[in-house]
Amino acid sequence: MKINCTTDELSKGVQTIQAALSSRTTLPILLNFLLETEKAKVKLISTDLQMGVKHYIKAEIENEGSITIPAKKFSDILHTLPVDQDIRLSMEDDNRVVVKCGRSRFVINGSPKAEYPVLPEFNKTAAFSVPAAELGDMIKRTIFAASSDETRYVLNGVFWAASAGQLELVATDGRRLALAKRPILAKDKEFRAIIPTKILGELQRLLAEAEGDVQVAITENQVAFQTPDTTMLSRLVEGSFPNYEQVVPVKKDISLLFDTKALMTITKQAALCGQDRGGSVKFALRKGVLHVSASSQTLSFEDELAADYKGPEFVIAFNPQFVLEGLKAMGTEKVRLSLTTPVNPALFEPEGGTEGYRYVVMPMRS
Repeated sequence: MKINCTTDELSKGVQTIQAALSSRTTLPILLNFLLETEKAKVKLISTDLQMGVKHYIKAEIENEGSITIPAKKFSDILHTLPVDQDIRLSMEDDNRVVVKCGRSRFVINGSPKAEYPVLPEFNKTAAFSVPAAELGDMIKRTIFAASSDETRYVLNGVFWAASAGQLELVATDGRRLALAKRPILAKDKEFRAIIPTKILGELQRLLAEAEGDVQVAITENQVAFQTPDTTMLSRLVEGSFPNYEQVVPVKKDISLLFDTKALMTITKQAALCGQDRGGSVKFALRKGVLHVSASSQTLSFEDELAADYKGPEFVIAFNPQFVLEGLKAMGTEKVRLSLTTPVNPALFEPEGGTEGYRYVVMPMRS
């Protein structure tokens, strides 16, 4: 095998497949990635047996071939090479790969393709199109609310539900919930699946540079995403997602409109003065104002925002980080906060922006 390309093109390709590389494994071959020529193209493949990525790069192919290469060592080599320079890869006997760039010459030991797991092909018969920008935005508005607690495995993903042309994405960690819903599918498309946050995080980065549509294929136990140059696959999260619909407040005894940036600023200031662990920020509604406060052994804070409130004093406490992450996801200048009682969930909704987004936060004991 002999190929020529640029350091930028190869570095970008290796970076794209990094997500599926295994850092802890009993199979040494999974520390490698597969580099292979295919019909005048060069493809890079990585997998950890749960997730896989295939990415094509632009290159001049002198001789066809394939080899698996230790990913970390190869990535370290690329980082030492000049930007946007020509680079040449060739395979010698005993699976040795020679890397030449300018006067630099590296030799790295690889392994044959036969030892590498086979990545499943993209299921075109099950595929459907989704606007890349819309999907990327929906992931951004929900993924942060998913749980990272491995003991709550079913919450380590984002729930996808399709019905009547609507695609709904839901994530929760049991203390807050983010829900995005948009009419971006064909009317006859119906499915329910829990997709791991790992692949969605990588997909979000990929979609930030994509144009047009992304192809999605969801089968019984697998999901795959495809753009012109990249295919990502992953096993689905097994289990039943909680009944999230009963968590989203329907009753809204108190409904107030705030400037999103102003509410973020005052909450961020209060968060600086909360306890280091488990600290809360108090939202106290009084006639005409929202009074925000927080305190610890060394610091205290209080400030107010104007609020169209005329009822009796109402005090509710929140984890400030949950509030800040939700406000950041609003994407609008105004946000509506709806409340019922100090112990019931609060609902944040963007005002004057994309409909179908709701963010629910459970209060803390004040």
